[in-house]
Order: sequence, then C-alpha cells, then structure tokens
Amino acid sequence: MGSGKKLSKEFDNARRKKITAKVSPMPADTIADRYISAGWLLSQMDIAGGNRAYKYVQGRAVTVGLEAMEFKAPVFIGDNVTIYTEIEKQGRSSLTIRVQAYAERREGKPGQRSEKVTEGLFTFVHIDENGKAREIAKGSPDKASGKRPKGKASDTEVLGQEPALKKGQELSIRTVPFPRDKNYNGDIFGGWVLEQMDLAGSVRARKFVGGAAVPVAINAMTFNRPVSVLDEVSFYTEIEKVGKSSVTVKVEAWALREDLKKYEKVTEGSFVYVSVDKDRKPQPINPKP
Repeated sequence: MGSGKKLSKEFDNARRKKITAKVSPMPADTIADRYISAGWLLSQMDIAGGNRAYKYVQGRAVTVGLEAMEFKAPVFIGDNVTIYTEIEKQGRSSLTIRVQAYAERREGKPGQRSEKVTEGLFTFVHIDENGKAREIAKGSPDKASGKRPKGKASDTEVLGQEPALKKGQELSIRTVPFPRDKNYNGDIFGGWVLEQMDLAGSVRARKFVGGAAVPVAINAMTFNRPVSVLDEVSFYTEIEKVGKSSVTVKVEAWALREDLKKYEKVTEGSFVYVSVDKDRKPQPINPKP
C-alpha cells in the first residue's frame, strides 16, 4: 500500500498546474493593427504544452488536437506573458493538457494582478521513433475532469496535384518552414502552423472588412499530419460566416511534401475576427468585394 500511495502521489505531482513558460512579445510579433498576433500566442502555448508533454511521457509527443478557445484580452508589446500547463487527461497514448496564458501589463500599476488572456486544451500523442502511437509508460488512472477535445476538421485528404480552389476560396499564404521551427521530435511545431493560419485568416479578414480586424476566437481543430522542414505549405481561406461586426474565416493548410509529388491536408479550422475602428472598438462590417 505504501508504494502504491507513493506512486499515486508522484503522478498527482506530475499532473499539477505549473509555470511552463514566461515570454515577452517583441515588435516583430505584431500584426498590422499593433496587437500581438494571436498566432504568436498560440505558438507559445503549443510550445509550452509540447514541453510539458515531452517531460511527462519522457519521449516524443506530437500535437493532434486543439479544443475551441476564446481570446479574452489582447496582448501588447512589452507585456510579460506567463503560460501555465496542467495535465487534464491521460489516455493510452494520448495526453490532454490545459494551457492558460496570463499577461502582466507593461504599463500596469504596481501590484496589479495579471490578466488571463486565453486558455485551451491541447491534445498530444506519444509516438515512437517511427512516428507510430506509443503507449505512455506507467500511466496512472485518470482523476482529472473534463472531456477530450473533439476535432471538427474534415478527414485528411491526399492528392497528386495542387488542390483546386472551391468557390469563394483563395490562396492567402504559401511558405516553407525552416529548421528553427522544429520541435524536440524533429517535426515542425504545431504552433508554427497555427501562427501561419492566423496570419492567413487575418489577411483575408482585413481584405473583407476593408480595415482593421482582430482575432477573438478559434474553433476546434485536428492536426491530421505533421509538417516537416522543406515542405511547401499553402494556406487557403474562405469567408464562412458574417455577423454584425464579426467574420468567420475557414482556413485550410496543405503541405506539398519534399518529394514534390504529394499534397496532403495538414489541418483546417475556423478563425473569428472582429472589425474595429481607430479606437479599437467593434464596428459594423461594410464588406469589400
């Protein structure tokens, strides 16, 4: 009984909420509207979650899912952002981690509390050297609450040619990741893909509203396949829904593999942006063709 209680205590300690990262965005991380890119924040959260998962499973872990999340407040240049992680749920080979981001304002008053910016549930899968799902060693019974995120992305598609544009869809960004964008496993960080998707969605939203548009939410996503160095990644966007002051942009990411013979859908998701005026207040949308 003594050894069992000790083991249980060790796993409880491994699961508890911890500060995993403390970062400060720089001017290079801003979008055109002087806000810090939501993609930058998503990238930092994914990195923090990935680091926590790597330590917990004691090996490779890749991002496979992200639950819907809302951005409660913007992040500005010079803010000190603290990212907390907590093990929410463990499966046979998967691990769901709650990631929370708090901002300590650069111009805040002494003693002022940090403001929660956003939080989300990231799901990682432990994999072996061949990229196959691997059972997490010595897993403890799940004592955490909450449900596993359900991805809404469509089934993975594989094509032998560049995907044809659907009605209302356009190519917003095409880029290639570099070695500096790799994680511990040698794959490209899921956060890098999220950052590019947010950038593509922002470009499309700004064109549609004819002015400034800030991100306020992202719907659930599933990462179907990893991205590798030298893959050419294309981000296609389409207007999915228009509200009084908000616009929802669907973003699909496709990777042309290094062999230049195969296109694979990496992920897709819906990003919500709000049109704002010069005082950063929501304003009615007057769509531009």
